[in-house]
Amino acid sequence: MKKEELRELLEERTGPCVSIYMPAEKGSIETKQNPVRFRKLLREAERKLAASAVKPATIKSLAAPAHKLLEDHMFWQYQEGGVAVFLSPKIKRVYTLPLKFTEMAAANGRFCVRQLLPLFAEDARFCVLALSQRSVQLFQCTRYSVGEVDLRRTPKSISQLLEFNHGEKQLQFHSKTEGWAAHGARAGAFHGGAEDTDEEKENILNYFHSINRAVSVLLGGSAGPLVLAGVDYLTRIYKKANTYPQLCEGRLPGSAAGQRPEELRDKAWELVKPGFEEGARAAVRQFGQLQDTPRASNHLKTILRAANEGRVETLFVSVRDQRWGFFDAESGEMDLHRKPDPLDMELLDLCTARTLDQGGKVYALEPERMPGKAPAAAIFRF
Repeated sequence: MKKEELRELLEERTGPCVSIYMPAEKGSIETKQNPVRFRKLLREAERKLAASAVKPATIKSLAAPAHKLLEDHMFWQYQEGGVAVFLSPKIKRVYTLPLKFTEMAAANGRFCVRQLLPLFAEDARFCVLALSQRSVQLFQCTRYSVGEVDLRRTPKSISQLLEFNHGEKQLQFHSKTEGWAAHGARAGAFHGGAEDTDEEKENILNYFHSINRAVSVLLGGSAGPLVLAGVDYLTRIYKKANTYPQLCEGRLPGSAAGQRPEELRDKAWELVKPGFEEGARAAVRQFGQLQDTPRASNHLKTILRAANEGRVETLFVSVRDQRWGFFDAESGEMDLHRKPDPLDMELLDLCTARTLDQGGKVYALEPERMPGKAPAAAIFRF
């Protein structure tokens, strides 16, 4: 899911908007239960639409893609993580995402997006540069996505670089066990008579200088941390060539050859994760400093009023909890219901949407990380 798609969901106002979230389990028994649970949530959404005086024909048309999904047995057989469905007269989307959603079915004037926010936490972009003498690959990542970046006209290997440098001594090629490439081929290494000679190191350094120039241009210094993956010998040489300002101190040791991009992403995430979470920790500390002043609150009614007025600078919202009820934007009055009514709106999601509408920052956190242990907390602009 791309950030542009999240924005489209936030901006949708063309009619009744149905949002369905559910965790999907993998296993013989659990797999059979996934469509059963989804059917239950779909029926709940249809009841809410009917309670809102939506015409039966409109409900049938709106829910048709979801009913079709129920009949797709292959879809349910291979689900693991979370399923999110969004239906409106204009938008009909199904997402399978690597998040454990809390079950929810909502039918309101806008989509509920709060449970999607961990996908975009801190705009957590980072890169992995997988190094070998045989090839170099650059991957641009977020916590849950990875894609290869084309290094364009950069030499694909040291041998190709040496072909460009006609004055260089031609190096012999031999096969040495640095790692295994994707299809079982051994990684190549170059030498000029003896391994690890000064000449070989110089050739590798020149090669990495060309890679560094391409990486610096492509990333522009603003693509987040860059994590090196490769054997010690190569990562040490690359550090000498590097000019990218956000090179990660940690690295992924061992051969990068043969590792799937998803493996490299997950390992690199563990290195960069503390830095990305620092923004949330700093915001929580700021809330603690302001908690006993008019500039902070963890009372939902106060936060809803402030969000409606565009005064929320930073919102903390629990990604697991739900608070159903009604909020009147004109009077600022709120009714909170222990048992959801078919006409209720999910108020934590309403806080989230109003804050994002006004350019505020939202941190969707696990309950144990919430400041004040309330399901919502906010820092106000004034």
